[in-house]
Amino acid sequence: MRSRASVVTTLGLVATLAMTVVVDGASPGAATAATAKSVAPGDVVVGSLTLHPCKVLKHTLCGSLLRPWDPTGAIPGNVRVGFALLRARDHSRPAKGTLLPREGGPGYSTTGSATYYRQMYGRMLDRHNMLLVDQRGTGRSQPIDCPGLQNPTGPFDYPVAAGHCATSLGDKANLYGTALSADDVAAVIEALELGKVDLYGDSYGTFFAAVFAGRHPSMLRSVVLDAAYPPTGETAWYPTQGPAMLRSIDLACRRTPKCAAAGATTSTLLSRVLAEVRHKPYHGTAADGVGKRRRVRVDAEALVSVAFGATYGPANYEGLPGALRAALQGYRKPLVRLVAENLYSGSAGDAVDYSEGLDAAVSCHDYPQLYDMTATPDVRHAQYADAVQAQIKKNPRIYAPFTVGEYLNSDWEMADWCLNWPVAPAAHPAGPPAPPSGSYPDVPTLVLTGEFDSITTPEEGALVASAFPAARQVLVANSFHVTAIGDTDKCAVHIVRRFVRHPHTGLTAHRLSCANQVPPLRAVANYHRSYRKGSPAHTRPGNDAAGPALHASASAVRTVADLIGRWWNNYSGAGHGLHGGKWSYTGDRVTHFKLKKVRLNRNLAVSGRVTWARYGQSVVVSLDIVRVRPNGHVVSGSAVNGHLDSQWDSRVLGARAVIRGRLGGHAVVARMRAP
Repeated sequence: MRSRASVVTTLGLVATLAMTVVVDGASPGAATAATAKSVAPGDVVVGSLTLHPCKVLKHTLCGSLLRPWDPTGAIPGNVRVGFALLRARDHSRPAKGTLLPREGGPGYSTTGSATYYRQMYGRMLDRHNMLLVDQRGTGRSQPIDCPGLQNPTGPFDYPVAAGHCATSLGDKANLYGTALSADDVAAVIEALELGKVDLYGDSYGTFFAAVFAGRHPSMLRSVVLDAAYPPTGETAWYPTQGPAMLRSIDLACRRTPKCAAAGATTSTLLSRVLAEVRHKPYHGTAADGVGKRRRVRVDAEALVSVAFGATYGPANYEGLPGALRAALQGYRKPLVRLVAENLYSGSAGDAVDYSEGLDAAVSCHDYPQLYDMTATPDVRHAQYADAVQAQIKKNPRIYAPFTVGEYLNSDWEMADWCLNWPVAPAAHPAGPPAPPSGSYPDVPTLVLTGEFDSITTPEEGALVASAFPAARQVLVANSFHVTAIGDTDKCAVHIVRRFVRHPHTGLTAHRLSCANQVPPLRAVANYHRSYRKGSPAHTRPGNDAAGPALHASASAVRTVADLIGRWWNNYSGAGHGLHGGKWSYTGDRVTHFKLKKVRLNRNLAVSGRVTWARYGQSVVVSLDIVRVRPNGHVVSGSAVNGHLDSQWDSRVLGARAVIRGRLGGHAVVARMRAP
């Protein structure tokens, strides 16, 4: 039973929120009505809705709003749209406004990403509310759970599984589109009486944000589109993706001195490996994205997923040039591992967090297709085949160095996903949702694009920016798909904060200068079976260790860097070394690794601990290393056996790793270019 003091505190919170509502545009009468309502202890009335404490974030209030599935009434019933409201931390003054972030996918829950948005906005949440609304079909808004898509078992055919999912949804299959979802969010804002909002979208969230802007322009104070996907003006071939991928994989290597000096460009290496695997695919065993060992086939279609999948983070961009070069020299294991990590990353998990069914429902209703979604599925199959043949004749190198067929047959593509999706009703026709007025509003708009984004490319970002009268595109160097969330380089996130605070004047040359100064990646020039083949560390005063120990020291440091690369592609918290051994990690902002006989090379095992401060951009290691035989047995008395400590900056251009320790009884004092 709650005490009277708790009830008084609750009423005080109601009053604070009511004042916020008045400042943000609600009438004084509405605020007075809100405070006068009788609510249960702990609950709070905001606008016309009663909210209750929930655990989305500390101090969040959750609620829901019933919305008609079909506003025309042709299909009866309501969908419960769930949301979370985080009130401004400073309760002594009215909030300055409300931040409205929108998650991507489609299919990801916005409330499920609350911690990332809290981190992105930072101190802005002292004076701003944050509203997280889950799209119908995700999170707190009756998530779609189609087992055949969400957690498939056995052979998987996406168009068939998507068709079965649509059948299970019945007449609601085409009622999950972005336009209806945008109207849901507008209704929540109105019900809460929050006034104008500052809208942020990432990935598909930018698609949603643009649709929302076109349908509800009067509700917006500013718009941020991070990794912008054009709602209109794009084709289902996505012709800018191929050139963006090639440009990105080449630049990542070119900006790493050792990789650039190694010879052929990454795209050239990719073409050479393609020629080999087209003739005879590579085969091998490697740990996948959840640390499970897999038998892997490396063929052209698998390489599509690796090359285009690089867009999501540094792991593939850093590892691909070295893995390709090693494969051409007969050492295929690093490339086999990259394929395993990209093709096998586990199931989609809980539909509350991410709904594969919602992804299908939105994609098949809103995205451009190679076939007519008003046609029946049997007609679409023929249209698809015709469209493919026409493209092969017109532009066979659209995804070069891959063929059109290799691209379409890969796990990366989605061109055939919607072949079996049902025809949408006339009241809610399928197709890219254009603004009802025919144009987007003249609201301050920031378009952020990662230079290495090959799925929502810089060219697509420019297309989106050109459609908004008051938009500005900012290209963030050496960055990937989505720039401000989890921004360890502290550039895009500060641009977002500055822009939202001052939409008309915040994008000064000084504020934007960091976008050109984000440090380059550290691409791997080559991989080697033996630690003796890699470059040694360079001696410093006090060193009395010989060459083998210096080679081993450098290899141990590279083993740690390789492990950090695996972090980006791992989803389970544990994995295996390239040649054996085990590792695990905990933590996010600061990540702690434990290594047990991890072997990046066949003949060197590394154990110990690593602390990687991702946002502090530092790596500190304490390692025990031993020389081993190919079967993993320790070589006793080796000159490389012993202990090393090292540390380095993980991002500063030209950083050096400092190494100290004793190997084989000799002092190691050395340094090397930070990997």
